Amino acid sequence: MAVDPKPTKKKRKRRPREEIVYYVVAIEDWDWGYSLSLNADRQPIDPYDEFRHLHVRGRLLHPKGLRTDRIELSFLPSRDLDPEERKALRPRGVGSLDGYRDPIMGLLPLPKDALPPILQMLVGDRFRFVVMHGTRFSHWRATLHGFRLEMKLDPDDLPEGVELPV
Repeated sequence: MAVDPKPTKKKRKRRPREEIVYYVVAIEDWDWGYSLSLNADRQPIDPYDEFRHLHVRGRLLHPKGLRTDRIELSFLPSRDLDPEERKALRPRGVGSLDGYRDPIMGLLPLPKDALPPILQMLVGDRFRFVVMHGTRFSHWRATLHGFRLEMKLDPDDLPEGVELPV
């Protein structure tokens, strides 16, 4: 009499951890836009529609080997990032990069109260770099997990292989 072997459970393969990629941008130019209009929604929460955005253009220093080294980042103040509002959020990232076109386009929300000091630093030519980290490009898109604006780059704060401009 043959004994049926005990069925074994297949082990689920875990998805490997995504490699963190640092995107380092040297700021070459920037501009800021503002508009205010009446909100035309049927049931507006706010009677006004206000739009302000910071647009940063630069050269991607790291990683090398992408289709282009030109990059444009749009920083958009968001009400969702106000301290009380963001407690309910479960974000997957803090922004994204789209590498489908030349230049690479980035969209990054920021708290509304962060815009004035950032603009002051840019007007004074103090911020010179944007350092972002997130996923590797997949299907011409990368999800960003964090970003910072820097006056200078410290080699100890950057991953191996990032070359600093002279």
